[in-house]
Amino acid sequence: MIKYLSKSFEFDLVYTVNSFLYILKDLPILRDLLTDDIYKDSILKKIVKTFMIIFFIARALFLKFFYFFIIFVGCYELFPNTFVRAYFHVYFVFTIIGMFINNKLLNSSKKKYFSIALFKMDSNKMAKANLLWNQITNLILNSVCILIFGYLLQSPVIYSISLIMFTFFIRLIGEALNIIFYKKYKYIWYSNTRLYGSVLTVLIITLLLPYINIFIPLKAIVILTVITIILGTIAANYLFTLKDYKLIYQKLFSMVNVMNSKNDKDYLKQAMVEVRDKDKAIDNRKIKGKKGYELFNTIFFERHKQILIRSAKKYSLILLGIYIVISYLITYDQNFSLAVSKVLHNNLGWFVIIMYFVNRGAIITQAMFFNCDHAMLNYNFYREPKNLLGLFKKRLLTISKVNLLPALVVGIGNTVLLILCKDYNLLVIISTFLFIIFLSVFFSVHYLVIYYLLQPFNKDLEVKKISYSFITLLTYMASYMAIDVVMNSVKFSMFGLLFTIIYILLALYLIVKLAPKTFKLS
Repeated sequence: MIKYLSKSFEFDLVYTVNSFLYILKDLPILRDLLTDDIYKDSILKKIVKTFMIIFFIARALFLKFFYFFIIFVGCYELFPNTFVRAYFHVYFVFTIIGMFINNKLLNSSKKKYFSIALFKMDSNKMAKANLLWNQITNLILNSVCILIFGYLLQSPVIYSISLIMFTFFIRLIGEALNIIFYKKYKYIWYSNTRLYGSVLTVLIITLLLPYINIFIPLKAIVILTVITIILGTIAANYLFTLKDYKLIYQKLFSMVNVMNSKNDKDYLKQAMVEVRDKDKAIDNRKIKGKKGYELFNTIFFERHKQILIRSAKKYSLILLGIYIVISYLITYDQNFSLAVSKVLHNNLGWFVIIMYFVNRGAIITQAMFFNCDHAMLNYNFYREPKNLLGLFKKRLLTISKVNLLPALVVGIGNTVLLILCKDYNLLVIISTFLFIIFLSVFFSVHYLVIYYLLQPFNKDLEVKKISYSFITLLTYMASYMAIDVVMNSVKFSMFGLLFTIIYILLALYLIVKLAPKTFKLS
């Protein structure tokens, strides 16, 4: 098992180093200076490998500590009178959420595909070796952080040890349940939107219980930890004796195998078959009277409707659950009501980062490339200015409609919150609602524009242009910085409207001038 783990690490490093060198070579400044010979430079590779090892270790330490720090500070700020109980409650529930959403064994990746499918490494031994390594590293990192923050809380050591054991064994239970679910239903559980959304909604509501002074008792955490240790031991025995990993990975990697194929016909055929299997036939009423790119876009949207709106529905349900909880808390706590009213009046910047996360523009552009553009970009007429602009407008309308679903939940939700806070200022209510709609339109335009101007994907749906990653990072940073903006909601909304209009006009101009040159296969 150690041998396979060592091979896995070696392969990960080689893959990461070569990917880094590829990105380095693709930088505009270095593109003419570096050649393909850099992949043969052993000294450079050793330097990069050392840097990567240090970076990965530092990142793991930072992210783990930051995770605990956020919980610690958040509980201190929100529940100063019940700080210790709130901390243990929130961490405990977050750990249960991680049991469902942080499964590693069935996560498909190119590195895992290459090592198992191409290099024929033993699937069973590889899976078990990686599981063991993930569990050990998480145990060490979690133990250090839990003990440090437990000491700062001055809580009994028994409770910190309980959290350590609970975190360790609950992950094993989550991995086992995920595999059992997959073997029975032939798909990973979190691809079931209804089940996934329902579970997360219940857990998020549980997470917010401290607002109404309900906590998971510390003694109950100890008892639940003992039960978890027993169930986790059974799960560990199941995971380490299971011999079906090869069959499971063969099914999981079937699509990746097609995506790595050099045969475009096989690639397209598989994508087309997936659409026929999953989507209903197009209703003729939807395409009646439509011509040209309007017809083209309508057919695409109708055939991929479920792909495009699935995640929008999921986020909308989660947001709806959160607004229901907040509405209840407003009627329960007068201080909480005042705090919500203050945010809606002067801190609308919070909703910039919220809409950034719920906007589906990035996913939709991936679907467009994967199921349409990667083939159509081989034809010059597809990239003519007039055709590009026409299709861009149609797609913008489509994306805006998809993103309107979660935007309406947030906009109507904010309106309801203002009314529950007994704030009947009509101007504030209207401006707050419109601001959310403007944000939704802006992000819809933004992701479609950078897709057309940068077109970052290769045939494997990997981002191969660092400029795209840089722009998306700047978008996130700007959205995050908006949190600190304190401004009257009416003024903030007017600024948002003006900015969105200017951005759309500029986007249309850039699409006509630049997209024929930039919208091409990487």
